[in-house]
Amino acid sequence: MKYWVIFLILWVSSSQAKVIGKVTNAISDGWLNEVKVINVRNGAVAFTNEYGSFAIDASAGDKLTFSLRGFDSETLTAPYNKLVYAALEPYEFQDTGSLNSMLSTGGKQAQTLATTPASAIVISQAEITKFGYQTLKEVLNHISGLYLIEEHSWTGSGANVGVRGYMSSGVNNGLLIMINGVTQYEDYWGQFPLTRIDIPVLAIARIEVVRGPMSVTYGNQALLGTINIITRADTSDSKNASDDRIGFSFNNENDKRFAAKLSYEGNTNHTLSFGASTESGKFDTQSLSSSAEFASNYGDSLSGQSFFLGLSSNYRKNLVLNANLSQAKKGVLADLKFASEHFGTLTGRQYANINGSNFSMSYRHPWKDGAGQTKMTFGYYAHNSMQDYSAGGVTYGFASYRSKAMQFEWELAINGHQLYQIPMNLRLGGQSRRALDLHTTFDIGTDAPSLADRYIALDHDDALDTHSLFFQLDYRFDEKWLVDLGVRAERVSGYQMIFGCKSLVAICSTSTGATEKSLSLYERKASVAALATEYTPRVALIYQTNPDSVFKVIYGVGARNPSFGQNADAIESKSLSTFSREQVKSLELIYLNQLNYDSIDLTINSQLSLFYSKLDNLIVRHGLESFARTGASKGVELSTEVTWRRLFARVGFNYYRAEDYQMDFRVPASPHQLAQLKIGKTLTDELGVGVSIRLIDRMYNSFSGCSPKEGCKYINPQRPYARKVWLVDMSFTKSKLFDMPVSTQFGVKNLFNTDHRYPISSNNAWLERGFPAEPRQVFMSFKYQL
Repeated sequence: MKYWVIFLILWVSSSQAKVIGKVTNAISDGWLNEVKVINVRNGAVAFTNEYGSFAIDASAGDKLTFSLRGFDSETLTAPYNKLVYAALEPYEFQDTGSLNSMLSTGGKQAQTLATTPASAIVISQAEITKFGYQTLKEVLNHISGLYLIEEHSWTGSGANVGVRGYMSSGVNNGLLIMINGVTQYEDYWGQFPLTRIDIPVLAIARIEVVRGPMSVTYGNQALLGTINIITRADTSDSKNASDDRIGFSFNNENDKRFAAKLSYEGNTNHTLSFGASTESGKFDTQSLSSSAEFASNYGDSLSGQSFFLGLSSNYRKNLVLNANLSQAKKGVLADLKFASEHFGTLTGRQYANINGSNFSMSYRHPWKDGAGQTKMTFGYYAHNSMQDYSAGGVTYGFASYRSKAMQFEWELAINGHQLYQIPMNLRLGGQSRRALDLHTTFDIGTDAPSLADRYIALDHDDALDTHSLFFQLDYRFDEKWLVDLGVRAERVSGYQMIFGCKSLVAICSTSTGATEKSLSLYERKASVAALATEYTPRVALIYQTNPDSVFKVIYGVGARNPSFGQNADAIESKSLSTFSREQVKSLELIYLNQLNYDSIDLTINSQLSLFYSKLDNLIVRHGLESFARTGASKGVELSTEVTWRRLFARVGFNYYRAEDYQMDFRVPASPHQLAQLKIGKTLTDELGVGVSIRLIDRMYNSFSGCSPKEGCKYINPQRPYARKVWLVDMSFTKSKLFDMPVSTQFGVKNLFNTDHRYPISSNNAWLERGFPAEPRQVFMSFKYQL
């Protein structure tokens, strides 16, 4: 009898057995919520929670199926220890706009799109591949709400990125640009040189773009938003499972690009990204100006080469290393009218030779089973740029600048739900950045004091320090209401500038313009006062009406410290004082909605944003001077992402109205409307097509000059703007070539050869017409999976 009792007890206990486990995203390694788990044997059903965990009635040996919309289903057998770990592969086109999409940039930690206190857009590798983007610049140009303007200015920094009706002039410093969460900031001009950030698109896993001030999270570099280029996601709590590959592309302009991405997975994970390119720079400079005093005989003035090497490594995700080395030689067009007047017809080319390195190492230590985490990061950043100007085959001048900086960050994150059963997450931390070496030298071969053989440098016994502390808290009242609060306090030290020259004492005294006593006959010193502590708050209220709809109301303040170079401009122009901080105050209403029709495998994700931003002291550069502007911007941003079986579509519309309080005209380089339609379709298992249609509204030229009585006037008032254009791109992709793991792509940019031009910037006021922006290009690329 006792044997029957024992058997009955074992049978009952086995019938009530539980299998537990976790489900993650195979690409990002993030937890997956709402995954449906089914026991094939008994029909039991369970769903994962927000931490990817589940428990289901099952026994060892049972078959379990895992399914979630946007991911391939998986079937696993429950092991004897009854612990199951499943990783689901996403479809080719992920629902990058769904409420459960994971991103790390908006809050500097893994969050869903629904809970991120920001307006964010995610571009996946699949989207980059389908539409045939060959450069990072092309990718950014096709992101809804962003627009790029290339000035080919003397710094050689590359295109400026505009967002929400405003962009900085002369250097790109409105948006924080990162690679794997590591800033690419250059400290002399306070810029992010896209020419040097020429990461190959083949290596990009995804790009996360946040529109709106993000100074609370990232500090003074994120005035208008952030762009995070991710090659492997393990730098933000995950790892990239992409295959190794190499690629080559070329076009009818004789531009060539080679790229490779290699990875190793184990206890230590490594991803190596490499890219090299040459651009022919075929360009008719004489078509830009009909002035008789302007002449140029060379047609490859914008040719260039670039090199990029990036490494991302981690040891069990706790010790993370990110480093990149890059170099670019880029043709530039400084004021050729000035050069022609002084040196005659130009037969040589002007170029900027730029190189730099960024290094970051971080260590994080989780404790209390992940309920808390501490993280420390050290970074070193260096940038060098040299410009040569030639006439008649002889160098007539040069300029150079360099910067070096170190940065240390620390942060503490606490999950109140896991630790104290309180629905709250807390983050606090600090950042210290020290600019070690800021220096520029220039000699344009003329007796003009401002262009003589001169230099401007940070005092060798001094440093430019920026220190900040931040605090962020999000509290969930219930299933629907979430509040996110944050504030950052930041201060900047004072420092000493040295203005010097190697020319005559009289010229040196005239050119330096400094008011303090002389260090020597050839040097003057000027003081830049410390900036008082600035507090930048952010408050976000998030309301999820149902599982498919979310409202967000966000008030945020962004601030950016004037750079060393901008303050040098202010001192040289004999302004009453150096610049104060740039500031933007923004109020935004965001609505997110997702529609899922499982019966026909259709998903529609939409995002609507209404915003008003007030900008104070936005610094712009005109010629050799910088000045500040004050204004406001308001607008509407709408984007919709559709996934239906093998079809992907993205629709975007942006309307902006920017104002400048110092003038009655339209703000330069600010389009009223931007629109795009992108459709990607997989026709067969091996053939796909992508079509992109964009509208770029007219953009006005920069100011030729401003006065209190007459206001501001545009450059070339007879033709003060670049006209509105429609641009069409098309590409075809074949995933296999002769049964080899080689994918090929053929496409045409600007299919109808529309005459698209940039507006004339203040750095190129000598132009009569803007630079050609996107001429028609026929390209072909090959990608080999290793």
